Amino acid sequence: MLDALLSRLNRWALQHIGREWVDYLASNTMTDFNRRWNDFIWTYELQAIVVGIKDEAPDVKTLTLMPNQLWKGAEPGQYIPLRANINGETLTRYYSLSPMEGDCFTITVKRIKGGKVSNWVHEHVKPGMVLGIGQPQGHFCYRQQSKILFISAGAGITPAYSMLKALMAYHIRPDMAMYAQFASAQDVIFKDTLQRWRSEGLALTTALSRPSPDDKASGRFAPTLDVSNIDTLIPDFRERDIYLCGPQGFMDKVVNILKEKGYDLGKLDSERFVAHEIKPLTPEDFKAAQAEIYFRHLDRRVQLTEDDQGLSLMQIAERHQVPIETGCRQGMCGTCKLTLREGDVVGNMLGNAVYLCTAFPASNKLVLDA
Repeated sequence: MLDALLSRLNRWALQHIGREWVDYLASNTMTDFNRRWNDFIWTYELQAIVVGIKDEAPDVKTLTLMPNQLWKGAEPGQYIPLRANINGETLTRYYSLSPMEGDCFTITVKRIKGGKVSNWVHEHVKPGMVLGIGQPQGHFCYRQQSKILFISAGAGITPAYSMLKALMAYHIRPDMAMYAQFASAQDVIFKDTLQRWRSEGLALTTALSRPSPDDKASGRFAPTLDVSNIDTLIPDFRERDIYLCGPQGFMDKVVNILKEKGYDLGKLDSERFVAHEIKPLTPEDFKAAQAEIYFRHLDRRVQLTEDDQGLSLMQIAERHQVPIETGCRQGMCGTCKLTLREGDVVGNMLGNAVYLCTAFPASNKLVLDA
């Protein structure tokens, strides 16, 4: 009872007093007593109240969250770390968030077999709970291109949905198209919103990887993407900048299709939240004393030494004090991701995107860019 009342009080304060004034009040009245009776407002940690929960599809839930006054804002397509204390162990997972509406945003969580955090969210998170979160991260955001294509599969639709939601509200929109793949019709995430956007002019192709006989008979779904049909399903894909997100196997398949069709991978951006298993590799022709990495976006050149042998690109950058951005350090969040412009890299790559924390130099000259 008291927790529910306190939750409503905190929501009222954020909505009617405003985050700036709440932040001013809390920072000037920070006492142990205040922190004990209301550690959502009187805190140094970013947290969010669960305002609502919606079932999007089987094993997929959307959580509406209201962050406290420490929230700094986000760009559509970014993600947040979500912290969960499970059996005394603090675990962190990353989820894309929707644009803010009424001081709230949403994250969409798909239950993963054996996934500790996703199962905890589905089984234990209730409205009124307070969750530990982090500030938004990532660069998987719209960059003002005139023609764009979103390609997604399953829960990978969430960052694309976030960007589309913002773009569909523009008075003058870019030329947008979307290919979204799901297992079956019942697994389609954001179904009602996608249908509304289609009626509002979005060029939307929805495909099913495991359609039922009724799904096939409906005629509402396209075949899954492959080399033979991409020109039919998305005739102008070569002209568009592509945003890609989904399971690793799906993204690898799409990248291979694009390569075979001669697409400029420099126009491809990608996001993923699953660690990519790699084996550190040191090719015989990699001679550290002669090798150089050029971080073009920072205009920094690193002359490698023997001590850099076997280090990841992130470790090399940090050792030479190159100010790159870092995140999970496990090849998951994409914060450190850069684009390979010249040279060769082994390890964690998708197209030309290089995840510095789990990728290694494989040639004597490398050029990386934002």
